Amino acid sequence: MSREEIIAAVQKCARELGRTPTRAELKKITGISLGQVKRLFRGMTFALRAAGLNPGGRGHLIPTEDLLLDWARVARKMGKLPAMNRYQQAGRCTHVPFIRRYGSWVVVPEAFERFAREKHIEGKWKDVLAMVAARKESGLRKRVMRVVDETAFDNPVSGEVSNAQDAAQMKLRYSRRNFLRDRAVAGPPLDLDVLAHEPANELGVVYFFGTQAQRLGFRVLTFQAVFPDCEAMREVHKGKWQRVRIEFEYESRNFKKHGHKRDGCDVIVCWRHNWPECPKSIEVVELCKIVGRN
Repeated sequence: MSREEIIAAVQKCARELGRTPTRAELKKITGISLGQVKRLFRGMTFALRAAGLNPGGRGHLIPTEDLLLDWARVARKMGKLPAMNRYQQAGRCTHVPFIRRYGSWVVVPEAFERFAREKHIEGKWKDVLAMVAARKESGLRKRVMRVVDETAFDNPVSGEVSNAQDAAQMKLRYSRRNFLRDRAVAGPPLDLDVLAHEPANELGVVYFFGTQAQRLGFRVLTFQAVFPDCEAMREVHKGKWQRVRIEFEYESRNFKKHGHKRDGCDVIVCWRHNWPECPKSIEVVELCKIVGRN
């Protein structure tokens, strides 16, 4: 079919319904599939606009541009990056299309940053991008200093702390004044060929899982940048394998902090399990136990 034929069919469908048709209604009434629409219009939303109709409403995809620009508009109005509940009060959409598209509310600022860079509109949104940069810097600083506190102070690289004076000297030796902010941070040493130090972040967890996946009974299918992070096969009975959805976290409680959907994941792979309220439907694989760390 041509573009003109599809536009005419969409308009006819709208006249019969007295409103904007959904994808399912368009196919039922006219026989035109979404695949046919996508070949000529990239999607239902663009076809509806070409037909002079409003693409809003249930069942229609909100364009990424509209979604992210509305988020940025709310951020500018509030003077800060909006929490999910605050956006739902002030924005034109709910949180649902963001979660479906990006997997977690916390990654929306970075999604907007990439979008602004790709569309070359950084100058128009300098204030919002500055908020995003400040959030990233603050988050990095908190993570780095937490690792420094937990690893450098409480777990010195070598030697035993025998008394209070030695402890004070050791803490001074690993003080924040000596911390190099342009270097990555690692955990305490491990006696392993594949990893010299404990992971200090989620990427370290992903790498270590990769080295241990076969030992843990997983055969990895895919890794991806959206939730969930990984899909793998696992033998559940002898000769019977099933696909499982895996989310990687440095600490298991980050799953809740990142706003992930509980029904979208089967297994959390983490370095440390510290989420007592973790749903029973989600299995937790705590990697530190593999190397005998508590």
